[in-house]
Amino acid sequence: MNMYTLSTCTQGQKAKPLGKRLMVPIYALPDHEVVGRLLPGRFDALVPDDLAVERVRTAPGLIPAAIEPDQSVEGGGRVYWVDIGTHPYRDWQHLFTIERLAQAEMIETAFATSMAVLQVEDLIPNALTPSGFIFHTSRCGSTLMGKALARVPEHCVVNQGGPLQRGFWAALTDEWSRDLPDDASSVQMFRNLVFALTRPRLGTETTSFVKFISWNTLYLDFIAGAFPEVHSLFLFRDPLEVIASVIKETTAVLVAKDWPQASFLSAKTQDEVHKMDDVTYLAHCYDNYFKVILESSLANVKALDYHNLKSGTFGEVLKSGFAFAPDEQVIAEMCTQFRFHSKDDSDTSTFQSDRSVKQAAIAAEDRIRIERITAAQLGSLQAASKTLFGDEISGSRGAVY
Repeated sequence: MNMYTLSTCTQGQKAKPLGKRLMVPIYALPDHEVVGRLLPGRFDALVPDDLAVERVRTAPGLIPAAIEPDQSVEGGGRVYWVDIGTHPYRDWQHLFTIERLAQAEMIETAFATSMAVLQVEDLIPNALTPSGFIFHTSRCGSTLMGKALARVPEHCVVNQGGPLQRGFWAALTDEWSRDLPDDASSVQMFRNLVFALTRPRLGTETTSFVKFISWNTLYLDFIAGAFPEVHSLFLFRDPLEVIASVIKETTAVLVAKDWPQASFLSAKTQDEVHKMDDVTYLAHCYDNYFKVILESSLANVKALDYHNLKSGTFGEVLKSGFAFAPDEQVIAEMCTQFRFHSKDDSDTSTFQSDRSVKQAAIAAEDRIRIERITAAQLGSLQAASKTLFGDEISGSRGAVY
């Protein structure tokens, strides 16, 4: 299956058509739509909570693959659980692992529960508290960082876990019709969701990391509040270059432009969003991310400009960003990822800088609008004390590396 389509049929059942979404990357679609079509019919009925809790506790291969918002279900939605056994996360997107295993008919156990299951204390035995959270603006090295960390077998790295991308947040806000609750029950559900994704399944994992989807940055306070002991690193890049890439290959943020979620992402009213072209809308979204990071007073939150993420700085990035200091041999093993294109899981495409191409791809009038919206906060973020190598920022807008 090409990653830009979603037409897989499983166990003899015909997948439903996606219509105009057919050519959208699966990581940009709602997680429950993707998993539901990969494994049709497997999540129609809910397993009783007590039975589900016993299954989850005793089967380390069970992970939450998606969350379907449904206010008629206790907790606000249903969790799609799938048993992936000891198959490691090696794909550059979490959903690609589910897709690959579903295609090969290697997922025997799959069922749905209410989200109330996530409220149970001690749901995940031997849970691994993450050593770092990765936030980002999109197209700014977060996949590279995640894949570099994942080159060490002892590291469990969740690259944009399905239910963390959209389902959890959509369920708790009823599709962004209300604010995200930060009560004890919501925090417990989130912690269990993360623990269920990072749980040791191979028996060798000692450390875990979670890379969130870009717009999850707007929930930084909630995420950090749920895991105050975890360090977070926000990767960013000149929005000119990010938008050039996104316009070419879309993103979940752009797919959401016609949904109520867009108002939350851009900090603009729905009427204002509807009047915006895609470039203006994206610029407001990224500016909103910068605002959240700049206003955060959390000591465990650091930032990093994309152009300062290099093999030569990687050890210092891990130490300063995550308080994580592996030995030199482990760092060298992770740094082999810098040779390859991060979105090629076969390690056959070597990395080539495309900064000049992306800068040239933005029309003059779009450049002016993007800079008008984002320049002030981008400059503040580059110079902020929380930004690693802030006194060594690589060049200025328009520079080519």
